[in-house]
Amino acid sequence: MSGENSEGTDFETYNDNIDIKSLPILTRSQLSLYNGEDKSQIYVAIRGYAYDVSENTKSYGPGRSYHKLVGKDVSRLLGLNRLTITGSINNSDNSDNNNSNGNGNGNGEGSESNLKETTWYTDDFTDKENEIVDRWVLFFRKRYKIVGVVVDHDTGTSSIV
Repeated sequence: MSGENSEGTDFETYNDNIDIKSLPILTRSQLSLYNGEDKSQIYVAIRGYAYDVSENTKSYGPGRSYHKLVGKDVSRLLGLNRLTITGSINNSDNSDNNNSNGNGNGNGEGSESNLKETTWYTDDFTDKENEIVDRWVLFFRKRYKIVGVVVDHDTGTSSIV
């Protein structure tokens, strides 16, 4: 891409300079509409930021390999190297689960257990899993514009400070 230089890509420059407070706020249900079918734009969110991947329909368009990721905050999926939630997704699948930050084991805490079945929850991630998500954030920031901030649908509060 001709926009890439030693200072970064045009997308990276845009994302570094954008006023996050000026971006549209999207609930998770609103974000789900940006799937290339309900709405023509295609968004993928990571760590609460929605990226416009509409130009990459070869990967993210309907029927394509990464279409399962669109219209969602996929932080958890990326950290666990998964494309979909199948059954209970939690750190027990990982060999590094002893490095967990101890936010509970899900027994007797239905809310955390349910959160582990979402595509976005990362509070129980190990340092290694968080580093994987952070690398994906860098990947997306270099290639796609941030177009919105995803908020917690139930409480209406942003997960971004």
